[in-house]
Amino acid sequence: MTLKFRISSLFYILLASLNTTAQEGSSRNYLSGNWNGTRDTLEAKGLYINPRLTVFNQNFVAGEGGNESVFNGKAQLDVKYNGKNIGLSRWTLVTKAEYNFGDALDYSGNVLIPKHTAITFPGYVHGERFDISSVFLIYSWKPGNQILAGKINMVDMAAGTTYSGGAGLDAFWNLAFAAPVSGITPPYIFGAISNISSNKLKWTFMLYDPVSVVGKSGFEDPFREGFVLSVSPSWKVKIGNSVGNHALRLAYSNQDGNNLYNLGDINPPVEVPLSNKENRYYASYSFNHPLQNLSDNKSWGVFGQISFSDGNPNPIDFSFQLGLGGNSFIKNRSQDKWGLALYDYSLSSIVDDKAEDFGIPLRNEVGIESFYQYWLNNWLSIGADIQIVKPIIKDSDTAVFIGFRSSVKI
Repeated sequence: MTLKFRISSLFYILLASLNTTAQEGSSRNYLSGNWNGTRDTLEAKGLYINPRLTVFNQNFVAGEGGNESVFNGKAQLDVKYNGKNIGLSRWTLVTKAEYNFGDALDYSGNVLIPKHTAITFPGYVHGERFDISSVFLIYSWKPGNQILAGKINMVDMAAGTTYSGGAGLDAFWNLAFAAPVSGITPPYIFGAISNISSNKLKWTFMLYDPVSVVGKSGFEDPFREGFVLSVSPSWKVKIGNSVGNHALRLAYSNQDGNNLYNLGDINPPVEVPLSNKENRYYASYSFNHPLQNLSDNKSWGVFGQISFSDGNPNPIDFSFQLGLGGNSFIKNRSQDKWGLALYDYSLSSIVDDKAEDFGIPLRNEVGIESFYQYWLNNWLSIGADIQIVKPIIKDSDTAVFIGFRSSVKI
């Protein structure tokens, strides 16, 4: 039995089980329940264990190249331990193991920005990939104030972004919305993040190694190529009866430009020349604001981000995202998630010029995505997704991707 057949069989078994799972287990948060009370006992002692399995079917239906359909999936295990029972209540250890399996669409349609975040990291094209994507400590001293240090999965950090995020499991599939590409922040970092809250502002400070630690521990000669320093103030804005969030981010790195294009999250269509320019910067402004507040602190609203960089040595000089999304406004379906968004990415002139020399004229890549994720109960969801992209290579046809997703919190 092939791996693809096993994945597709599991996917369709989940779909076939909808009639039964919709009626039972509505009070359970996980498929396996409370483990006869063991789960509650462990959590009372500060240990949280959360396995999850998500399977996907993604189809390349239009654009450059032949049509293709693939099945793949992600199994993950999130473990958190708070030291309150050993007198260390301010300390929490966070770990996450990820296992990707199945086949992925290659560079179908000449599209630059990955259209399948969950399978892009820890990353593969064909076969399987395992990584401990997070191992870090959290020290908290009061609500809203904490320091994180270690190997940190930045896709997960972005997963909690209001109305977007989701790590490719709960909301948008495309990396442009799940964890926007900056050209200065790797998908997994080794370093520290500090969150400090005041009456009017929440400050986020970051210091990390500019080299991606996907597939690494982070202790392999850390900070050998320099550092990245980032500061981000955020604040709340009230419009009418609703309150939204706004944030600025400024990031600076002293990494030599020679290794800049080893980003790990995008692949420019040409082998770009080495840059001898040192230092780089990145700046962004982002926001989200509710348009309708639903029950149980759920809502849907508008979100967006605009960013700029030096363009040399950073390969991305401009990006823009704007969308709607959040919890469903359909009656009695507020647990469901939906979204509709647009992105626009521009590569730097150094990449454009090199591509032109090779006879590959480039343009901004522009894409739209829409999804709906239907939760049958607290632990099982199914959903569909469509992405339409004007690829980065100028003469390419519009690319269209249709996907299906089912996720089980075990």
